[in-house]
Amino acid sequence: MKNLEAQHHIENYLKAYNIRYIKDVDSGMPCMNILYTNCALCAGGMLEGCIWFFKDLMEVRTYFNQNAAEWCRTSSHIPELMRLLNFINASVWPSITDGMGNALYTPSCLYTPRIYMTEDDCYDITLTSVIPYDFYELAPLETEDYITVCCPELLNIFSPAIFGVLHGRLDVEQAIRYIRKNIL
Repeated sequence: MKNLEAQHHIENYLKAYNIRYIKDVDSGMPCMNILYTNCALCAGGMLEGCIWFFKDLMEVRTYFNQNAAEWCRTSSHIPELMRLLNFINASVWPSITDGMGNALYTPSCLYTPRIYMTEDDCYDITLTSVIPYDFYELAPLETEDYITVCCPELLNIFSPAIFGVLHGRLDVEQAIRYIRKNIL
């Protein structure tokens, strides 16, 4: 599978499931910006995403909105947030399911996303994965579900812990207990 073919497949998937997106170019690289709604635990009830289509792979990012970035920028709890993100990176390995009782594919851990706060002075808390096109070609539906369902769902579920720590309402141990109870 090549870059253009992957773009075409993902665009068809987004259209088929009425997921809002726009095609764009970022630093000369084709990309798709995606809006995920129905994220009740997130600021504004939504998340954003972007897929960059490089030569041999795509980089998939899902992130909180600008309100969350501003909270990061002004928070005095960044060290605690970094400890929580480190725990998530070390402990959470998402299993992708088809949502139809395994009628389409068997649940499995195919992806290893990383969560972090960006270093570009934008303060975005971002869940990022790199997916080679040859892997996407082997597991297209699983990959599309991962991008549009699993990633937004993870950030939505992480929201109370992340923003509880960021606003000082939870200490890191409380946030870790929340993640162990609700995700692990």
